Amino acid sequence: MKRKPQGLSPREAEDIELMCRAREGDADAFTLLVRRHPDGLIRFLFRMSWDRERAEDGAQEVFLKRWSARGRYPPTPGFSTFVYQMARNHYIDETRRSHARPVEAAIPCDDDWSLSALRSAEALEPQHQAFERYRMWRIREAIASLPEPHRLVFVLVHLEGRKLAEVSAILDIPLGTVKSRMHTAVRMLRERLGSNED
Repeated sequence: MKRKPQGLSPREAEDIELMCRAREGDADAFTLLVRRHPDGLIRFLFRMSWDRERAEDGAQEVFLKRWSARGRYPPTPGFSTFVYQMARNHYIDETRRSHARPVEAAIPCDDDWSLSALRSAEALEPQHQAFERYRMWRIREAIASLPEPHRLVFVLVHLEGRKLAEVSAILDIPLGTVKSRMHTAVRMLRERLGSNED
């Protein structure tokens, strides 16, 4: 009987179980696994590129690669960390293939993940919605202007809510480097947003 890793949440344990079944060729288990994780991957890739179509295509490619490499999956804790590592690698490879074109922050739409819900009566007024879209666009532009290593850390920590130790594992860099890049990213964002105040 295989010994299960200790300290896992029920969801993480289920992910590992499903991936182990997929490793043996169980396509249904893999399909279920994919259904449990797509939103996070699409959101992460979207927040790195601000391109919804590119993010959706990227998430699909990540899972296709994961299926192709299922035989090499190590049943270790942190399946989501493992998938985010693949997403990071995909983003970097895809950016290099496209000759590192600069990230452009499009004007947000109502259904964009980064646009907060507008619930009050005042928020429903056209001028308020226009202001919110402009404000979110400025924030996106500032994030998009960060150097890629700092943008990766900022997106994973502040927008994806990942813990610093997990970001260290995803990016395969020391925890101290994660903290340093996070500090620098926040400082750069404050400078860029502050210097653009109307």
